[in-house]
Amino acid sequence: MPSIVSERTESEAPDNPGTRSSDPYDKHYASLRESLQDKIRREAFEDYFGQFSGVSTANFDRFFRWLDLTRNSFVLDVACGSGAPALRLARSVECTVVGIDRNARAIADATELAREQGLSERVRFERHDANQPLPFPESTFDAALCIDALAHLSDHRRIFAAWARVLKGGGRLLFTTSVMTGPLSNIEIAVRTRDGYFLLHPPGSHERLLEEAGFELLRREDISADQAEIARRFCVALTTHADAIRAAEGDAVFEEEYRFRAVIEQVARERRLSHIVFLSRKRV
Repeated sequence: MPSIVSERTESEAPDNPGTRSSDPYDKHYASLRESLQDKIRREAFEDYFGQFSGVSTANFDRFFRWLDLTRNSFVLDVACGSGAPALRLARSVECTVVGIDRNARAIADATELAREQGLSERVRFERHDANQPLPFPESTFDAALCIDALAHLSDHRRIFAAWARVLKGGGRLLFTTSVMTGPLSNIEIAVRTRDGYFLLHPPGSHERLLEEAGFELLRREDISADQAEIARRFCVALTTHADAIRAAEGDAVFEEEYRFRAVIEQVARERRLSHIVFLSRKRV
């Protein structure tokens, strides 16, 4: 097995010339030739529905219930990727969803998927970099969510203020992100934050910024065990398909991907870089 560390150093990253990749979605679509990527993800998730994040299907469905939505609700999905979570939400609640992402291929695929599923009237996708001002009027949405992408956004104080602006009074905000809850080596940080810009916060930082932006924290839950298990299953799946990956992409790609998943598993299992879900409500 490859080592989980090496001296070699989620889709809304701002420009950052010092990083190796500005958008992991480009690699997602280009590498492992999509069908193999999909096969690996199906083996990593117990009930895979097309999510690109490290959140399980069971947790997605649980988080959707936390948003307290009705069929009349209007929801913003920030960094929506190829649209599977937004479409699952719209199908389960019959609400209306707008998804934004800066990756053109992701938006094109999401739009096509909405058409295939007959949801184009209730779900639409727009290309927009969430680091930039949101192109929506004040008090537009009943809820907003951002799954595993906040760390790729810069200036979280400004981001939370922007989300508060487009939410109605009493609107709910849900996001998942990484929080530094223990010691991390420079090698672990380099491996874990490989995909473009990545901003890490210590415990209490997100809560303080939410308060400043006018949100009331309703719930904070550590879901690190879930992330660790998914990463472990990724490593198993990668090992199972190692020959195919090496043949299609080369040894370096396989070793880097395995190392990445192994580091996620280790730091999450040891609660040194924890995976946290936050639920808050905009004050009226």
